Amino acid sequence: MTTLLVTGFGPFPGWERNPTPPMVKAVTALRLPGVRIVGHVFNTVYAEVARDLPALIARHRPDAVLLFGLAGRTGHVRIEKHAHNVTTRRVPDASGVFHTSADIVADGPWRVPTPFVTGALTERLRRAGLHARLSPSAGEYLCNFAYWLALEAVARRQVGRALFVHVPLPLRAGRSARGDFHRRLTAADLAEVARQAALAVTGRDIRQRRKGAGSRRAH
Repeated sequence: MTTLLVTGFGPFPGWERNPTPPMVKAVTALRLPGVRIVGHVFNTVYAEVARDLPALIARHRPDAVLLFGLAGRTGHVRIEKHAHNVTTRRVPDASGVFHTSADIVADGPWRVPTPFVTGALTERLRRAGLHARLSPSAGEYLCNFAYWLALEAVARRQVGRALFVHVPLPLRAGRSARGDFHRRLTAADLAEVARQAALAVTGRDIRQRRKGAGSRRAH
């Protein structure tokens, strides 16, 4: 039995709407033979992520961890290749608190790569008409912080693989995407991104193609 831990985040300063909880729900609704899926949505708070993510890993012993986060100022899906040993001093977490230091780990490496083969998922999403790109940086906020913790668990062999996927805010129903760079993808698109990423990190074939995907172009 393969266990997948999938996570998202709640709101945070400047962004009252976070599309990742529905993505977690889309993954937990999957019925994959031989796969147990555990979902969790974090409050966007350093202390809670630092407490809850290691606890979830210890409790469920996942083979893979799939993390979703909002990148509100981008218009595409970002498949994150690395976590960096840095935290922002510009924006506090949802409780109004900054991380205790500029580094996540004192004297740690500058960055840690994911062992997951990111390029294959990126190309698969693009072929399905979903605008995805590889990203060299998960930022300096809670997304990067959680990714670092997940990749630490990989390094300690508590988890086989971990992947972080950043997504934009979805296009709201009834609104045109023209001139609306941040909202080209719909909520249904993001749910499909979530499902495809889950299939990839669990080593399942990605057979579930969206209806009409062949007629869509990547933006």
